[in-house]
Amino acid sequence: MGSIRLGWWNLQNLFDADDDPISADLEFTTAKGWTPEVYAAKLANLAVAVNELHDGQGPELLGVCEVEGDAVFQALLDEIGNPHLKLVSDPTRTSDLRGIDTSVAYDDRKLEPVDQRSHVVHLRYATRDIFEVVFELVETGERLVVIATHWPSRSKGRWRSEPLRIAVAENIAWIVRDHVRFDAERYLELKAAGDLAAVQERWETKVLIMGDLNDEPSDRSLIEHLQASSELDRVTGPTNAIKEFRPEAIDYRGDDCFVYNASWKFLTPENTGTYFIDSTDDEVFANRYQVLDQIIATRGLLDPAGLHLDVGSVRIHDTKTVATQPAKRPRGFDRKTKKGTSDHLPVTALLAY
Repeated sequence: MGSIRLGWWNLQNLFDADDDPISADLEFTTAKGWTPEVYAAKLANLAVAVNELHDGQGPELLGVCEVEGDAVFQALLDEIGNPHLKLVSDPTRTSDLRGIDTSVAYDDRKLEPVDQRSHVVHLRYATRDIFEVVFELVETGERLVVIATHWPSRSKGRWRSEPLRIAVAENIAWIVRDHVRFDAERYLELKAAGDLAAVQERWETKVLIMGDLNDEPSDRSLIEHLQASSELDRVTGPTNAIKEFRPEAIDYRGDDCFVYNASWKFLTPENTGTYFIDSTDDEVFANRYQVLDQIIATRGLLDPAGLHLDVGSVRIHDTKTVATQPAKRPRGFDRKTKKGTSDHLPVTALLAY
């Protein structure tokens, strides 16, 4: 029995102190008070918090967003000091106008990357990368698909910006579908050969989605468009199993691909969330704690017979290092005092095998 310690965190504008002529990092330059010393303090504070995850053991699979590319994320990994925590290199520079990216690191004793790619949703402006990495477990050879994502902000108003998040949700749903279902031609070949087992095996592909989705689990981008359910049985139960061939390829390809949102449970407790916000340009929030950072899994990643997400292990990390006490509000980094870490709280979980 083994495990992989998982962490996800929005790092809140982790930029270096250089003025990048390509990205709009204008607030993160020496002229604006974002000096090398301030940047170093931010790195040091984040590193302390990352090493604190999982009761001081640190993560073995770490996804982050709001980081200025591979070089800055590598600087954070160097500060963390775990020689086994390696960067998954992304040769595709982020298309985000501000220059922030989504990145993944892994423990090379547990995981080996075998494929990676970036997906961009082309709206009026290209979205932040949807970073997809396929890993192979060192001990078992099982495959794990990780999708790290940072959806468009709701800072200009939740309802005005919702269509943008719906568009990204649809694209991720398509990526998931492509992993768990064959294309139409291959499906028809397998149907002609009577090889239902191959179709069923692909349906059990293990896909993990982690990200700052800027919507909550109950919002329609998650429910209607990503098909992320609060019901474990909706995903793992017999009604979501493939038991026979469908009459036509379109019936197979067009069928539902429900996934399980393990962060739904955070909606119930009072004053619980990964982000705290009072208002946006067009809305004042009655509930200021919001569950924006989430862990979502496909059916195959919920099967305890192999590598699986331990649903009960999903937690919001809210110690005094990252959150005010007892209010549990994120301690955003202050460039003047050099204290704090991020305006989001990390989420942790265990993958067991």
